[in-house]
Amino acid sequence: MVELEDDPHFLKKIMWTDEARFHNNGTVNHHNNHFWSDSNPHLFSESHKQVRWGVNVWCGIIDNFLEGPYFFEHNLKGNRYLNLLEKDLPILMENIPLQQRLDLIWQQDGAPAHNTLAVRAFLNKLYGDNWFGTHNPKMQWPPRSPDLSVLDFFFWGYLKNEVYKEELKNVEELKTKITECCKSIKSSVISKATSTEVMKRLSFCLAANRKQFEHLLKYN
Repeated sequence: MVELEDDPHFLKKIMWTDEARFHNNGTVNHHNNHFWSDSNPHLFSESHKQVRWGVNVWCGIIDNFLEGPYFFEHNLKGNRYLNLLEKDLPILMENIPLQQRLDLIWQQDGAPAHNTLAVRAFLNKLYGDNWFGTHNPKMQWPPRSPDLSVLDFFFWGYLKNEVYKEELKNVEELKTKITECCKSIKSSVISKATSTEVMKRLSFCLAANRKQFEHLLKYN
């Protein structure tokens, strides 16, 4: 809140980032389907619902811009995350005005891949002190605080509700659907989440002395 007092546009500079895992049919597992037939008691239909597949997705949100999706083909590790930052992120952010990119403040949570020495060195070189993280001495991101992250309290739930409205047959269909849903989200919806909703949650966080406050939001 100190930064907001010094700079009213502080929230518009934050790039909120996160990764999420999308599975087939929006669930981890499904029970086998059963079929009964009067004409053929031996009828059966093989189902692969218990075969789990999915993809790791990265997205970033700043002001009213959505960056991504970016897909990790394998588990998220430090070298893959660093590759995103070094090689792919500049391309993803081409739609953001230059001045906003120059003033950008990077936010990330405490995932192990985010905390490797190589990643932290890169962020220090690119942003100096202007990044939130669990190992940034100036702008520390509090651990286990999804209630403050735009992607956690808004975006992933919104996106998954849209993606899982229909059954998807394979990873490529899942990627296509995620990309289509990301493109369809209105900038006004994103802007409300990064401004009004974030301010509301910061106020409740301070009122709760930086402790859990999600339960307080239900009554307001």
